[in-house]
Amino acid sequence: MSHNSNNMTAENSSTDELTASDLHSLLAVERRRLVLDILTGIITTVELEELARRVVEREDGIDAADQDVMERVVIGLHHNHLPRLDDAGLVDYDPDSHTVDPTQLRNHQLGDYLTITPEKE
Repeated sequence: MSHNSNNMTAENSSTDELTASDLHSLLAVERRRLVLDILTGIITTVELEELARRVVEREDGIDAADQDVMERVVIGLHHNHLPRLDDAGLVDYDPDSHTVDPTQLRNHQLGDYLTITPEKE
């Protein structure tokens, strides 16, 4: 039984077939590991602002009352981290509605990877 797997391979390459090297590159950034750790505890779509608030609380141990800090985190998540995680198939980020759907994350076993330490340059 032969199937044309080219479409399937291209479709799955960003999700099921992440190489260890690709995954390590993505997760070398502490904020991305933190985002994924937060999202593993969320079962529904979350708004960007809420995710940013949780990131600020975890990174700084403070509430997200400082608008400058919140704005920087929102911008970084929106323009950098979430699109990369989306491209890798780890989350589904909608930049138009500013929402993150973490359901794809359940298909990946990232527990050990979330504790890696980034290399110093």
